[in-house]
Amino acid sequence: MIYKQHKNGSYNIHTIKTDRFKSVRMEIIFRNNIDPETIAKRTALFEVLLENSEHYPRKIDLSLKQESLYNAYCYAISSKVGNMALTSVCIDFLNPKYTEEDYLEEAIALPFDLINYPKVINNEFDEETLTTIKTRLAADIKSIREDPKKLSINNALKKMDKNSISGVDLLGNIQDLENITAANLYETYEYVMNHDYVDIFIIGDIDMDKAIDYINKYAQFKTIKNHELTLEVHNKSRKKSLVINELANFSQSQVVFILNTGHLSEDEKRYSFIIYNMILGGGSLETKLYQNLRDKNSLCYSVQSLYQKSDNLVLIHTSVDKKNVKKAIKLIKETLEEMASGHITSDEVFRATSSVITSINMSLDMPSRIIDQYLFSYISNLEDVETRIQKFSLLTVDDIVKVAKNVSINTIYTLESGENHED
Repeated sequence: MIYKQHKNGSYNIHTIKTDRFKSVRMEIIFRNNIDPETIAKRTALFEVLLENSEHYPRKIDLSLKQESLYNAYCYAISSKVGNMALTSVCIDFLNPKYTEEDYLEEAIALPFDLINYPKVINNEFDEETLTTIKTRLAADIKSIREDPKKLSINNALKKMDKNSISGVDLLGNIQDLENITAANLYETYEYVMNHDYVDIFIIGDIDMDKAIDYINKYAQFKTIKNHELTLEVHNKSRKKSLVINELANFSQSQVVFILNTGHLSEDEKRYSFIIYNMILGGGSLETKLYQNLRDKNSLCYSVQSLYQKSDNLVLIHTSVDKKNVKKAIKLIKETLEEMASGHITSDEVFRATSSVITSINMSLDMPSRIIDQYLFSYISNLEDVETRIQKFSLLTVDDIVKVAKNVSINTIYTLESGENHED
């Protein structure tokens, strides 16, 4: 696998030459600091761009074009990492050596066509297309409201700190969606094209010099960006945990803990704390939370901890019967105290590190994960695979106990039937 970066002023091209796959993947990645006021417009924008364009005015026209490219698939993925919003406009297509001579150029040109030539009249996006996308996104927002896990986690983050970027939703809310117009969406389009950092990754067994020539031919990003992008969110900790209980119509109560990870070194964030979280509740059925809540007390079907590294937070979630909420909270607290007091075994550390190393090795079998590896090496100094595996392998029980002592409970949030109150 040969990785090269090619700086081009207003955008960068990253080539990853490998013969491991029969297909080729290209991602045009837009990234910028999150603006809570416009995040919903940004999400809607890329959905609209991938629906049609000036040259493919109907969805069926775009589908037929993709079919003609041996079922190439073009789509967008929006995500939030700490303080940064990222959107990848992706295309997966067949290795050109199995096709016609002009195939590589046509495949590379397609996503740029959708980005550069949207279906716009008089600086306004097509109203019918926008209505379709808003209906789709409204359904996505509604589905979150109906999902007890997603809703409780979203609510908990907002209650933790209404001003924290950690609680911002990519979709926004229904009011945000209603406020999007064909005109202000075009304003968002112009802003993104002129202010987002752009990195273009392409991976596969192809002539990379040709690929670079085609990318430069069709990329129309002209503005050089020099404003600072920040990845980390520094959420404040609390001396006394915030405890919130709210109403719900779900059959089970939802319990969410938000933990501050404390002051950690970069290596502790990238290595020790990942293993801490795997042992706590982010790994297999052998996690401490699963053993204490499920195996020993039969309180729940599942319990999980999610490490949000760029937010410096851990989220714990479980669903229990209403009568068991207090007991679940007590057991989660005891589990955190157990780990902080050193009740971690070398066998637990070994199982967790083995699982992480297996996951890292498996990621090399997926083009998207390989691109992620190089992207985060570029934007957050993520170390290479060999170094990461070595550092995980060297972790000890003392390393994990050390970071466990830094953890503090920020917020305990429950979503259940009953009267709303805050402590």
